[in-house]
Amino acid sequence: MKVLIFAVITMLLLTAVGCRARRIYMPERHEATPAATERQPQEARVSDMEPVPTRAERFTFVEPADIATHDANQFFVILGSFSVLENANRFVETLQMKGFDPVILRSEAGMHRVSIDSFREENTARIRVNRIRMNYPEYTDAWLLIRTH
Repeated sequence: MKVLIFAVITMLLLTAVGCRARRIYMPERHEATPAATERQPQEARVSDMEPVPTRAERFTFVEPADIATHDANQFFVILGSFSVLENANRFVETLQMKGFDPVILRSEAGMHRVSIDSFREENTARIRVNRIRMNYPEYTDAWLLIRTH
């Protein structure tokens, strides 16, 4: 008799718990406004950070004017790498139209790296790479160049 009562109580409890698990919260639908559909920048959090590919190499600045702004920095956010300078220049123009201020770095191996930012601190540079990846899906292959001397 006790076993039968225990079985009935267990079934009732499982049924009650099972019903609660099937409830789905459906938020009210609101009409999207144009401002709500635009891409909003997101803040990178340490817990959200993806591993960032890195490469260490020596390079020179293609434009001497870029030396004054970036020469003191060791970490460079790279969005493109080209063997032909003309292709790198076309990519720079595309990035400028999107509001970036890119510079071209020429590696010792002859590659033209297009950098959109440079930093003294590695962690700050890694956060910037992740922000680019989050806010610009077309640049999910962004990586970090570490300058060697």
